[in-house]
Amino acid sequence: MGRPWALAAGLGLLLVSLFLFDRPLIRGDAVAYYMWTASIGQDADMDLANQAAQFGPLNTYMAFFNPRTAHEASVFAWGEGVILLPSFWAARLLDRLPAMRVNDDWFLSLQAFPFAYSLLAMLEVNALTVFSAGLMVWAGRRLELSGGATLLAAVAAVWATPLYYYSTIQPVYAHAGATFAHALGIGLFIWAHTAGDNTRGWRYGLAGLALGLAALTRWQLGLSALILVGLLLFQRQWRPAAWLALGCALIAWHVPYTLNWMFGSPFSVPVDAATGSSGFLGWPRFILPVLFSGDRGWLVWSPLAGLSILGLAGLGWQRRWLGLAVALALILLAQVVAVSGVRDWFAGESFGMRRLTELYPVVALGGAALLTWAARAWQSRQFGPRALAVAVAGLMGLCVVYGWVLIVGQPMLGYFSDPSLGFFSVAPTATAWNTVGFLVGGPHFDLVWPMMEHHFGPWAWSWPGP
Repeated sequence: MGRPWALAAGLGLLLVSLFLFDRPLIRGDAVAYYMWTASIGQDADMDLANQAAQFGPLNTYMAFFNPRTAHEASVFAWGEGVILLPSFWAARLLDRLPAMRVNDDWFLSLQAFPFAYSLLAMLEVNALTVFSAGLMVWAGRRLELSGGATLLAAVAAVWATPLYYYSTIQPVYAHAGATFAHALGIGLFIWAHTAGDNTRGWRYGLAGLALGLAALTRWQLGLSALILVGLLLFQRQWRPAAWLALGCALIAWHVPYTLNWMFGSPFSVPVDAATGSSGFLGWPRFILPVLFSGDRGWLVWSPLAGLSILGLAGLGWQRRWLGLAVALALILLAQVVAVSGVRDWFAGESFGMRRLTELYPVVALGGAALLTWAARAWQSRQFGPRALAVAVAGLMGLCVVYGWVLIVGQPMLGYFSDPSLGFFSVAPTATAWNTVGFLVGGPHFDLVWPMMEHHFGPWAWSWPGP
């Protein structure tokens, strides 16, 4: 971006901000993903029998024996298990040090692994999120967007979307890892697409490999590869399309193969196969609550996404990037439609619309395009464009502040909504409005530190609350 120190400072600030809410615990769905990590990294197989035994009573829904196939099965994708292998192997070495004997009984009772394993998994996820932001700065510069705008947008899109929560409070959930793989795939595609030399198809092959890993981590992200292949075919770029498809297929083939191994059909819908009922409905009947519900709605919990859509429209006005802008918009639409056709569209215990976390690269690039326009409008020295530029910058800043209010308020509402504590007679629903109202409308800023000191941040890493 022309000023390496500015990039380093921006990404360094992002990393420090992640430490503030970091919590090294493998909890909830994270147990399922870490079972895959342990199975691959420790046993060199994908038979979850040993992990089901190790987690014991902690394995309440994560893995189960399927009598139809005589294999242990899981409805959770295993790509996150692959992504976390570096930290798992490092933890096996680090755990031998006396300094890593940190509340062993406590951590083993909550996650079946000592402190070193969840600590290094969390730190790896932190690094992946920072790297994802750096990838978007790189991709934005390839699209001739302002370096400062891309950096601001990349950092803002972490703070103002569920990615911040799933990089810190629940770092071992699949969302941050899948976001990294998705951002890597889109970033490499933009690198290949802007290189101006279609004879080097291997660049598209690398993008395909990354998108294959994304599909292995969150299956619906395979749609992004299909859309980008479609763009190349529409543009009659046959060789790049073949390279991209081949790269993705080299990894994504493992999805139907393992589904067949676990559930007896390569076309299984895991939740449906496990429960015997239809969880995937297909038709996006829940699209309105997915976007606008106060309970989980994406645009309610992450209004920055709405501004980024405007940025994509602005990117499309540049004829050179029209095809790419349309592809990014279709990637966004495909993910929204996919999650809107699931019966539990709200995704259970969730911070906002967590199943759209992986749209981070689209949100970041759209925001970068919008901020680039605002910077150029400011330079026009005309009152109207300058007023719009200030409005855009102000709205994006408010989105970031709003994101921080939610990241503080949501766990606070969860911890202090027990009627026995005296704040509520009946525990309220954790909607965006109730979350903001409890923290700011109360106000209850005096409860921030009592929550933080025992749960989140470096001071609580040795004994974070469950």
